[in-house]
Amino acid sequence: MFDASRIGVLEEDWSGLRAALNSLEPGEAGLRDYLVQNPDFVRYARGLARITDANPALQRMAGASSSSAFIENVDRLLGADDRSFLGGMLAFAEGEPFYEGETDLVRLDGGKVPVLFTITFPPEPGGDRNVLAFVMDITERKQSQDALLAAQAELAHAARVATLGELSASIAHEVNQPLAAIVTSGEAGLRWLRRDVPDLNEVAATIGHVVAEGRRAGEIVTRIRTFLKKRSPQQDILQISEIIDEAALLVGRELAKDDVVLTIEVEPGLPPVRGDRIQLQQVLVNLLVNAGQAMSGQSGPRIVTLGAGSVAGERLAITVQDTGPGIAPGDLPRLFDAFFSTKNGGMGMGLAICRTTVEAHGGQLSAESVPGSGATFRLTLPYSQEHTTP
Repeated sequence: MFDASRIGVLEEDWSGLRAALNSLEPGEAGLRDYLVQNPDFVRYARGLARITDANPALQRMAGASSSSAFIENVDRLLGADDRSFLGGMLAFAEGEPFYEGETDLVRLDGGKVPVLFTITFPPEPGGDRNVLAFVMDITERKQSQDALLAAQAELAHAARVATLGELSASIAHEVNQPLAAIVTSGEAGLRWLRRDVPDLNEVAATIGHVVAEGRRAGEIVTRIRTFLKKRSPQQDILQISEIIDEAALLVGRELAKDDVVLTIEVEPGLPPVRGDRIQLQQVLVNLLVNAGQAMSGQSGPRIVTLGAGSVAGERLAITVQDTGPGIAPGDLPRLFDAFFSTKNGGMGMGLAICRTTVEAHGGQLSAESVPGSGATFRLTLPYSQEHTTP
Protein backbone atom coordinates (compact mmCIF):
# COMPACT_ATOMS: atom_id res chain seq x y z
CA MET A 1 0.00 0.00 0.00
CA PHE A 2 2.87 2.36 0.84
CA ASP A 3 4.44 1.88 -2.61
CA ALA A 4 1.25 1.60 -4.69
CA SER A 5 -0.77 4.47 -3.21
CA ARG A 6 -1.36 7.49 -5.42
CA ILE A 7 -1.40 9.62 -2.28
CA GLY A 8 1.98 10.80 -1.09
CA VAL A 9 3.11 9.20 2.20
CA LEU A 10 6.01 10.21 4.45
CA GLU A 11 7.28 8.08 7.30
CA GLU A 12 8.79 10.24 10.03
CA ASP A 13 10.57 9.92 13.37
CA TRP A 14 9.39 12.51 15.94
CA SER A 15 11.14 10.99 18.98
CA GLY A 16 13.72 13.79 19.06
CA LEU A 17 10.91 16.34 18.92
CA ARG A 18 9.17 14.59 21.85
CA ALA A 19 12.34 14.87 23.95
CA ALA A 20 12.64 18.59 23.14
CA LEU A 21 9.00 19.21 24.10
CA ASN A 22 9.40 17.30 27.37
CA SER A 23 12.38 19.49 28.28
CA LEU A 24 10.35 22.71 28.03
CA GLU A 25 9.12 24.62 31.05
CA PRO A 26 6.31 26.77 29.62
CA GLY A 27 5.22 28.06 33.04
CA GLU A 28 1.74 29.40 33.72
CA ALA A 29 1.19 30.43 30.11
CA GLY A 30 0.91 26.78 29.04
CA LEU A 31 2.56 24.96 26.16
CA ARG A 32 0.28 26.35 23.44
CA ASP A 33 0.94 29.99 24.33
CA TYR A 34 4.64 29.27 24.82
CA LEU A 35 5.01 27.81 21.31
CA VAL A 36 3.01 30.63 19.71
CA GLN A 37 5.22 33.21 21.43
CA ASN A 38 8.52 31.44 20.64
CA PRO A 39 8.84 30.99 16.86
CA ASP A 40 12.58 30.31 17.21
CA PHE A 41 11.84 27.10 19.10
CA VAL A 42 9.31 26.08 16.44
CA ARG A 43 11.95 26.53 13.74
CA TYR A 44 14.39 24.50 15.82
CA ALA A 45 11.77 21.79 16.34
CA ARG A 46 11.19 21.45 12.60
CA GLY A 47 14.74 20.18 12.33
CA LEU A 48 13.99 17.43 14.88
CA ALA A 49 11.16 15.85 12.84
CA ARG A 50 13.16 13.40 10.72
CA ILE A 51 11.92 11.85 7.49
CA THR A 52 12.82 8.16 7.27
CA ASP A 53 11.04 7.17 4.06
CA ALA A 54 8.90 8.58 1.23
CA ASN A 55 6.69 6.58 -1.11
CA PRO A 56 6.90 6.93 -4.94
CA ALA A 57 3.84 9.23 -5.12
CA LEU A 58 5.47 11.69 -2.72
CA GLN A 59 8.76 11.43 -4.64
CA ARG A 60 7.00 12.40 -7.88
CA MET A 61 5.19 15.23 -6.12
CA ALA A 62 8.47 16.65 -4.83
CA GLY A 63 10.44 16.05 -8.05
CA ALA A 64 12.77 13.45 -6.52
CA SER A 65 14.14 10.33 -8.18
CA SER A 66 14.40 8.22 -5.00
CA SER A 67 13.50 8.26 -1.31
CA SER A 68 17.13 8.89 -0.38
CA ALA A 69 16.58 12.58 -1.20
CA PHE A 70 14.31 12.82 1.87
CA ILE A 71 16.38 11.15 4.55
CA GLU A 72 16.64 14.26 6.71
CA ASN A 73 14.25 16.67 8.47
CA VAL A 74 10.98 18.09 7.17
CA ASP A 75 12.57 21.52 6.60
CA ARG A 76 13.43 20.35 3.08
CA LEU A 77 9.72 20.16 2.24
CA LEU A 78 8.33 23.14 4.18
CA GLY A 79 8.71 26.76 3.13
CA ALA A 80 10.02 29.47 5.42
CA ASP A 81 6.53 30.95 5.80
CA ASP A 82 4.82 27.63 6.67
CA ARG A 83 2.37 27.85 9.59
CA SER A 84 1.07 24.28 9.54
CA PHE A 85 3.94 22.66 11.47
CA LEU A 86 3.05 24.59 14.64
CA GLY A 87 -0.47 23.15 14.58
CA GLY A 88 0.86 19.64 14.02
CA MET A 89 3.35 19.98 16.85
CA LEU A 90 0.63 21.19 19.25
CA ALA A 91 -1.59 18.23 18.32
CA PHE A 92 1.37 15.90 18.88
CA ALA A 93 2.19 17.43 22.29
CA GLU A 94 -1.44 17.33 23.44
CA GLY A 95 -1.87 13.64 22.58
CA GLU A 96 -4.18 14.05 19.58
CA PRO A 97 -4.37 11.00 17.28
CA PHE A 98 -3.96 13.05 14.09
CA TYR A 99 -3.68 16.54 12.64
CA GLU A 100 -5.04 17.84 9.32
CA GLY A 101 -4.05 20.97 7.46
CA GLU A 102 -3.16 22.70 4.21
CA THR A 103 0.22 24.07 3.16
CA ASP A 104 2.66 24.32 0.25
CA LEU A 105 5.13 21.49 -0.30
CA VAL A 106 8.49 22.76 -1.59
CA ARG A 107 9.83 20.68 -4.48
CA LEU A 108 13.52 19.88 -4.75
CA ASP A 109 13.75 22.33 -7.68
CA GLY A 110 12.32 25.12 -5.50
CA GLY A 111 8.78 25.07 -6.92
CA LYS A 112 5.76 24.86 -4.64
CA VAL A 113 2.83 22.44 -4.68
CA PRO A 114 -0.37 23.24 -2.71
CA VAL A 115 -1.30 20.16 -0.65
CA LEU A 116 -3.75 18.84 1.91
CA PHE A 117 -2.17 16.62 4.55
CA THR A 118 -3.01 14.43 7.52
CA ILE A 119 -0.40 13.47 10.13
CA THR A 120 -1.16 10.41 12.29
CA PHE A 121 0.44 9.90 15.69
CA PRO A 122 0.36 6.20 16.71
CA PRO A 123 -0.44 5.81 20.45
CA GLU A 124 1.50 2.59 21.07
CA PRO A 125 5.04 2.54 22.58
CA GLY A 126 7.53 3.58 19.96
CA GLY A 127 4.81 5.34 17.98
CA ASP A 128 6.87 8.55 17.90
CA ARG A 129 9.22 6.76 15.50
CA ASN A 130 6.38 5.79 13.13
CA VAL A 131 4.56 9.05 12.46
CA LEU A 132 2.89 8.97 9.03
CA ALA A 133 2.01 12.01 6.91
CA PHE A 134 -0.45 11.52 4.04
CA VAL A 135 -0.16 14.25 1.40
CA MET A 136 -2.56 15.06 -1.49
CA ASP A 137 -1.73 17.43 -4.36
CA ILE A 138 -4.57 19.98 -4.76
CA THR A 139 -3.04 22.05 -7.57
CA GLU A 140 -6.02 21.49 -9.90
CA ARG A 141 -8.48 22.41 -7.16
CA LYS A 142 -6.56 25.62 -6.43
CA GLN A 143 -6.53 26.48 -10.12
CA SER A 144 -10.30 25.93 -10.28
CA GLN A 145 -10.82 28.16 -7.24
CA ASP A 146 -8.64 30.87 -8.79
CA ALA A 147 -10.59 30.63 -12.05
CA LEU A 148 -13.88 30.90 -10.14
CA LEU A 149 -12.67 33.97 -8.24
CA ALA A 150 -11.50 35.54 -11.50
CA ALA A 151 -14.91 34.89 -13.08
CA GLN A 152 -16.65 36.42 -10.09
CA ALA A 153 -14.38 39.47 -10.35
CA GLU A 154 -15.28 39.82 -14.04
CA LEU A 155 -19.00 39.63 -13.22
CA ALA A 156 -18.60 42.14 -10.39
CA HIS A 157 -16.83 44.53 -12.75
CA ALA A 158 -19.57 44.09 -15.36
CA ALA A 159 -22.17 44.81 -12.69
CA ARG A 160 -20.35 48.01 -11.71
CA VAL A 161 -20.30 49.12 -15.35
CA ALA A 162 -24.01 48.34 -15.71
CA THR A 163 -24.82 50.18 -12.48
CA LEU A 164 -22.77 53.16 -13.59
CA GLY A 165 -24.73 53.24 -16.84
CA GLU A 166 -27.99 53.36 -14.90
CA LEU A 167 -26.60 56.22 -12.78
CA SER A 168 -25.27 58.32 -15.67
CA ALA A 169 -27.96 60.99 -15.18
CA SER A 170 -27.07 61.29 -11.51
CA ILE A 171 -23.38 61.58 -12.34
CA ALA A 172 -23.99 64.29 -14.94
CA HIS A 173 -26.10 66.22 -12.44
CA GLU A 174 -23.49 65.79 -9.68
CA VAL A 175 -20.65 67.06 -11.90
CA ASN A 176 -22.79 69.92 -13.24
CA GLN A 177 -23.36 71.34 -9.75
CA PRO A 178 -19.71 72.31 -9.04
CA LEU A 179 -19.21 73.40 -12.68
CA ALA A 180 -22.20 75.75 -12.44
CA ALA A 181 -20.90 77.07 -9.11
CA ILE A 182 -17.48 77.71 -10.71
CA VAL A 183 -19.08 79.72 -13.53
CA THR A 184 -21.23 81.70 -11.09
CA SER A 185 -18.28 82.49 -8.82
CA GLY A 186 -16.12 83.43 -11.80
CA GLU A 187 -18.75 85.84 -13.15
CA ALA A 188 -19.15 87.40 -9.69
CA GLY A 189 -15.39 87.86 -9.42
CA LEU A 190 -15.29 89.62 -12.78
CA ARG A 191 -18.06 91.99 -11.68
CA TRP A 192 -16.13 92.89 -8.52
CA LEU A 193 -13.01 93.55 -10.60
CA ARG A 194 -14.90 95.78 -13.10
CA ARG A 195 -16.25 98.13 -10.49
CA ASP A 196 -14.83 101.68 -10.44
CA VAL A 197 -13.08 100.70 -7.23
CA PRO A 198 -12.41 96.93 -7.42
CA ASP A 199 -13.22 95.08 -4.19
CA LEU A 200 -10.23 92.80 -3.93
CA ASN A 201 -11.53 91.07 -0.78
CA GLU A 202 -14.64 89.95 -2.63
CA VAL A 203 -12.53 88.89 -5.61
CA ALA A 204 -10.33 86.77 -3.32
CA ALA A 205 -13.43 85.19 -1.78
CA THR A 206 -14.90 84.28 -5.16
CA ILE A 207 -11.58 82.83 -6.34
CA GLY A 208 -11.59 80.71 -3.15
CA HIS A 209 -15.05 79.46 -4.11
CA VAL A 210 -13.82 78.61 -7.62
CA VAL A 211 -10.90 76.60 -6.21
CA ALA A 212 -13.13 74.76 -3.72
CA GLU A 213 -15.73 73.84 -6.34
CA GLY A 214 -13.00 72.80 -8.78
CA ARG A 215 -11.60 70.41 -6.19
CA ARG A 216 -15.08 69.10 -5.51
CA ALA A 217 -15.59 68.35 -9.21
CA GLY A 218 -12.21 66.60 -9.30
CA GLU A 219 -13.17 64.46 -6.30
CA ILE A 220 -16.43 63.48 -7.97
CA VAL A 221 -14.63 62.38 -11.15
CA THR A 222 -12.02 60.51 -9.11
CA ARG A 223 -14.70 58.68 -7.13
CA ILE A 224 -16.55 57.69 -10.30
CA ARG A 225 -13.34 56.49 -12.01
CA THR A 226 -12.41 54.48 -8.92
CA PHE A 227 -15.87 52.92 -8.81
CA LEU A 228 -15.57 51.91 -12.47
CA LYS A 229 -11.94 50.81 -12.40
CA LYS A 230 -11.13 47.11 -12.54
CA ARG A 231 -8.57 46.36 -9.86
CA SER A 232 -7.69 43.76 -7.26
CA PRO A 233 -9.57 43.95 -3.93
CA GLN A 234 -7.81 45.95 -1.24
CA GLN A 235 -8.14 45.31 2.47
CA ASP A 236 -8.15 48.67 4.25
CA ILE A 237 -9.42 49.96 7.58
CA LEU A 238 -12.72 51.68 6.71
CA GLN A 239 -15.24 53.86 8.50
CA ILE A 240 -18.66 52.66 7.42
CA SER A 241 -20.13 56.16 7.67
CA GLU A 242 -17.83 57.25 4.83
CA ILE A 243 -18.86 54.28 2.65
CA ILE A 244 -22.52 55.11 3.28
CA ASP A 245 -22.05 58.80 2.41
CA GLU A 246 -20.24 57.94 -0.85
CA ALA A 247 -22.90 55.40 -1.88
CA ALA A 248 -25.67 57.89 -1.06
CA LEU A 249 -24.01 60.53 -3.26
CA LEU A 250 -23.82 58.11 -6.18
CA VAL A 251 -27.51 57.14 -6.02
CA GLY A 252 -28.97 60.42 -4.74
CA ARG A 253 -30.06 61.79 -8.14
CA GLU A 254 -31.29 58.38 -9.34
CA LEU A 255 -33.57 58.05 -6.32
CA ALA A 256 -34.74 61.67 -6.48
CA LYS A 257 -35.73 61.18 -10.14
CA ASP A 258 -38.30 58.60 -9.00
CA ASP A 259 -39.44 60.70 -6.00
CA VAL A 260 -37.74 58.33 -3.55
CA VAL A 261 -36.74 59.84 -0.21
CA LEU A 262 -33.47 58.46 1.21
CA THR A 263 -33.01 58.70 4.97
CA ILE A 264 -29.75 57.72 6.65
CA GLU A 265 -29.55 56.58 10.27
CA VAL A 266 -26.01 55.76 11.37
CA GLU A 267 -25.18 55.03 15.01
CA PRO A 268 -22.36 57.38 16.06
CA GLY A 269 -18.94 56.09 17.07
CA LEU A 270 -19.09 52.77 15.20
CA PRO A 271 -15.74 50.90 15.14
CA PRO A 272 -14.06 50.47 11.73
CA VAL A 273 -14.28 47.43 9.50
CA ARG A 274 -11.63 45.91 7.25
CA GLY A 275 -12.40 45.48 3.59
CA ASP A 276 -12.38 46.82 0.05
CA ARG A 277 -13.93 50.31 -0.15
CA ILE A 278 -15.20 49.98 -3.73
CA GLN A 279 -16.66 46.50 -3.27
CA LEU A 280 -18.60 47.51 -0.15
CA GLN A 281 -19.69 50.71 -1.88
CA GLN A 282 -20.91 48.61 -4.80
CA VAL A 283 -22.98 46.40 -2.50
CA LEU A 284 -24.73 49.42 -0.98
CA VAL A 285 -25.28 51.06 -4.38
CA ASN A 286 -26.88 47.87 -5.74
CA LEU A 287 -29.15 47.49 -2.72
CA LEU A 288 -30.21 51.16 -2.81
CA VAL A 289 -30.90 51.12 -6.56
CA ASN A 290 -32.92 47.89 -6.18
CA ALA A 291 -34.93 49.43 -3.33
CA GLY A 292 -35.74 52.50 -5.42
CA GLN A 293 -36.72 50.44 -8.45
CA ALA A 294 -38.96 48.23 -6.31
CA MET A 295 -41.14 51.28 -5.54
CA SER A 296 -41.31 52.74 -9.05
CA GLY A 297 -44.86 53.27 -10.15
CA GLN A 298 -46.48 53.03 -6.73
CA SER A 299 -48.66 55.88 -5.51
CA GLY A 300 -47.84 55.58 -1.80
CA PRO A 301 -44.80 56.94 0.04
CA ARG A 302 -41.47 55.97 -1.47
CA ILE A 303 -38.94 55.89 1.35
CA VAL A 304 -35.62 54.06 1.57
CA THR A 305 -34.00 53.93 5.01
CA LEU A 306 -30.28 53.15 5.16
CA GLY A 307 -29.19 52.33 8.70
CA ALA A 308 -26.02 51.15 10.44
CA GLY A 309 -25.43 50.04 14.02
CA SER A 310 -23.82 47.41 16.25
CA VAL A 311 -25.11 43.90 16.89
CA ALA A 312 -24.35 42.97 20.50
CA GLY A 313 -21.28 45.20 20.25
CA GLU A 314 -19.48 42.55 18.18
CA ARG A 315 -20.52 43.06 14.55
CA LEU A 316 -21.66 45.86 12.29
CA ALA A 317 -25.17 45.62 10.87
CA ILE A 318 -26.29 47.66 7.84
CA THR A 319 -29.93 47.63 6.74
CA VAL A 320 -31.60 48.87 3.56
CA GLN A 321 -35.37 49.08 4.05
CA ASP A 322 -37.98 50.23 1.52
CA THR A 323 -41.71 50.87 1.58
CA GLY A 324 -42.37 48.98 -1.63
CA PRO A 325 -44.62 45.99 -2.34
CA GLY A 326 -42.22 43.52 -0.73
CA ILE A 327 -40.91 40.21 -2.04
CA ALA A 328 -43.18 37.32 -2.95
CA PRO A 329 -42.77 34.39 -0.49
CA GLY A 330 -41.95 32.05 -3.38
CA ASP A 331 -39.16 34.32 -4.60
CA LEU A 332 -37.47 34.87 -1.23
CA PRO A 333 -35.52 31.54 -1.07
CA ARG A 334 -34.11 32.09 -4.60
CA LEU A 335 -33.39 35.80 -4.26
CA PHE A 336 -29.60 35.43 -4.11
CA ASP A 337 -29.33 32.69 -6.76
CA ALA A 338 -27.31 33.58 -9.84
CA PHE A 339 -29.44 34.52 -12.89
CA PHE A 340 -32.65 34.78 -10.86
CA SER A 341 -34.33 38.17 -11.18
CA THR A 342 -37.72 39.65 -10.36
CA LYS A 343 -37.11 42.67 -12.65
CA ASN A 344 -37.97 42.78 -16.34
CA GLY A 345 -34.69 42.67 -18.22
CA GLY A 346 -32.68 42.01 -15.05
CA MET A 347 -29.45 40.00 -15.33
CA GLY A 348 -30.04 38.24 -12.03
CA MET A 349 -26.43 38.75 -10.95
CA GLY A 350 -26.59 41.85 -8.73
CA LEU A 351 -27.72 40.22 -5.50
CA ALA A 352 -25.63 37.09 -6.12
CA ILE A 353 -22.52 39.26 -6.45
CA CYS A 354 -23.54 41.27 -3.38
CA ARG A 355 -23.78 38.13 -1.24
CA THR A 356 -20.46 36.76 -2.56
CA THR A 357 -18.79 40.10 -1.82
CA VAL A 358 -20.17 40.31 1.71
CA GLU A 359 -19.21 36.70 2.49
CA ALA A 360 -15.68 37.37 1.17
CA HIS A 361 -15.50 40.08 3.85
CA GLY A 362 -16.46 37.56 6.55
CA GLY A 363 -20.05 38.80 6.70
CA GLN A 364 -23.57 37.72 5.82
CA LEU A 365 -26.32 39.16 3.62
CA SER A 366 -29.97 38.27 4.10
CA ALA A 367 -33.42 39.55 3.13
CA GLU A 368 -36.76 39.59 4.88
CA SER A 369 -40.10 40.80 3.66
CA VAL A 370 -43.80 40.93 4.47
CA PRO A 371 -45.72 41.26 1.18
CA GLY A 372 -47.24 44.72 0.98
CA SER A 373 -44.98 46.11 3.71
CA GLY A 374 -41.68 46.52 1.90
CA ALA A 375 -38.41 44.58 2.07
CA THR A 376 -35.37 44.80 4.32
CA PHE A 377 -31.88 43.71 3.31
CA ARG A 378 -29.49 43.19 6.20
CA LEU A 379 -25.74 42.74 5.91
CA THR A 380 -23.43 42.13 8.85
CA LEU A 381 -19.67 42.57 8.89
CA PRO A 382 -17.06 41.79 11.55
CA TYR A 383 -15.34 44.76 13.11
CA SER A 384 -11.67 45.16 12.31
CA GLN A 385 -9.48 43.45 14.92
CA GLU A 386 -7.17 46.45 14.80
CA HIS A 387 -9.72 48.73 16.48
CA THR A 388 -9.34 49.28 20.21
CA THR A 389 -12.15 49.44 22.70
CA PRO A 390 -12.05 52.55 24.92
